[in-house]
Amino acid sequence: MSILILTDIPEWVRPLVDLLESRGIKVQVADDPEEIIANGLIVNRVSSLLAERDKARADRITHSLRTWEAEGRSVINGSLCFQTGYSKLAQAKLFTECGVLTPLTYPAVPGGRAIHGQAVLLKPPAGGFGRGIRTLEDGEPAPDGLFSRDEGWIEQELLTAADGCVHRIEVLGSDILYEARSPIQADQFNYCLAHPESDVTLRAPGEISPKVTESVKKILRAARMELGAVEYLLDEKDNPVFIDLNPVSSFHPGATAVLGRDPIDATASYLIHRSEGLKKKGQR
Repeated sequence: MSILILTDIPEWVRPLVDLLESRGIKVQVADDPEEIIANGLIVNRVSSLLAERDKARADRITHSLRTWEAEGRSVINGSLCFQTGYSKLAQAKLFTECGVLTPLTYPAVPGGRAIHGQAVLLKPPAGGFGRGIRTLEDGEPAPDGLFSRDEGWIEQELLTAADGCVHRIEVLGSDILYEARSPIQADQFNYCLAHPESDVTLRAPGEISPKVTESVKKILRAARMELGAVEYLLDEKDNPVFIDLNPVSSFHPGATAVLGRDPIDATASYLIHRSEGLKKKGQR
């Protein structure tokens, strides 16, 4: 049984691939779905950045994921997860359907406004590292010519985090690995946690509020996401307000100390377990 990893950025998955291969697992890394022919566990690690650069290619990948699912193949972070990950509007809809709090969100209007009477965040449909996000003050229109109506840009209610932080929950399967809390900086929207900043605080699952963990697990089930992260802010009543779902996130370097093991090692073990389960059931 093989583990087949689909990715647009191979260097991102190299540490995971090396670890899997060191354990005797046959791994194929592909950037084109047509290259994936052999049987095995398919792991989708295509970033939302791809949808920003090449929407047509992202759509083809979505079609391949759906086809594999219809054929009964086992796919981690399949078509629903992938499409939700690269659409801020789809994420807002999913959060609402899950019954969790999320900012008011509407399709953005080129040269105009969708939300009136307050400041908002103008966000591209997909991306990463906070790219393209900007604040629009009350009455300030979205720049004309920056995007078209069919591109999926959104206006989102600008909230004030009660604790001044953004919280990211990293998940693996149905389990929460840890939470990372980062202070919000004015006009800064990049909360990538791949680098060890001194002002990032990590918490183990047992230290996270049950109402947060319950909401996160509800979101994971709805999005069919097994790998990735969910982000939220805290309101004045200490309730989580969910703002982002990221199927391809980065582990914080300090996570090993919190988990007691390397999160990449934990991911490898999870994928091997999933792969072995397919073999026992005789699935593709």
